[in-house]
Amino acid sequence: MATLNRKTSKLKIGLALGSGGARGSAHTGVLKVLEAEGIPISVVAGSSIGSLIGAALAVGISTEQVEEEWLATGARRVFRSFLPTFPRAGLSSGNELKKYLAQLLGDTHIEDLDIPYAAVACDIDTGESVVLTEGSLVDAVRASTAIPGIFHPVRLGGRLLVDGGLVEPVPIHVCRELGADFVIAVDITPKPVLTTPKGRNVWNRIGDQLKEGLSQPAWVPSSLTEMLEAAFREKPESERPLPGLYSILNQSIAILLQEVLRQKLILSPPDVLIQPNLSLTMMSYLRAEDGIAEGIRAAEAVLPELRQRLAESSAG
Repeated sequence: MATLNRKTSKLKIGLALGSGGARGSAHTGVLKVLEAEGIPISVVAGSSIGSLIGAALAVGISTEQVEEEWLATGARRVFRSFLPTFPRAGLSSGNELKKYLAQLLGDTHIEDLDIPYAAVACDIDTGESVVLTEGSLVDAVRASTAIPGIFHPVRLGGRLLVDGGLVEPVPIHVCRELGADFVIAVDITPKPVLTTPKGRNVWNRIGDQLKEGLSQPAWVPSSLTEMLEAAFREKPESERPLPGLYSILNQSIAILLQEVLRQKLILSPPDVLIQPNLSLTMMSYLRAEDGIAEGIRAAEAVLPELRQRLAESSAG
């Protein structure tokens, strides 16, 4: 473990943990590296899944236990958290998720935490960012993680609150408002990806098998042969198949979030930005080890920069 010098240890270091659903396992990998480096976190702010990981840190849950929670996540736990209800305001009421949060975080109030903490949510009626710095920790995390359309909005303080990632994908300025002198930000927001594959996909391979079978001596109507040949003929790049509705919606959300984040980074840049390279989806809660490993890799990659900037901030 690295030992920080006396000046560096007096810096109030803040951690801004971003939104990103199942990608949140990468936050745990980042925490492991910061802990091994001996970097104390004095302030934490989080949006969506970042609010949950940040809450665990703020109440004193060890990084090892957080990692164990991720690795213990199976299909049954995921299903229970997203347990469907009558879909008036969302597919799930979020009651099962709230029960889990209560077991993990206890009956804690934010103002009683040992370190300053904030969960960021969004007012669904106004689009305003709502920074939660007091009251029930469980309610704050539940509001910050209320994915629109998936979970019911949370009634809190006379507002209807949903996922904070809509307005603050990585709550850097919130960390500074809580008193951080130096902010480490972790960005796990989804990135736009190729919506349809290039080259040969599974349908091309199926077509190869069909054409091979049709080439053998057999009685097959010529019209069927021609139809299959046309259906599976190689297409140029300009004729790539259109993406499905799910892919289009996901891509649109990713594009919007990236633009929001780009503007936020211009207005309030962190001292160090960690960006794990992830392509995990909703069901990737079952692949937490991949996210943790990528969080470790991304954090280790910026360690030289982090050490240098900490030293410069301490000297200043």
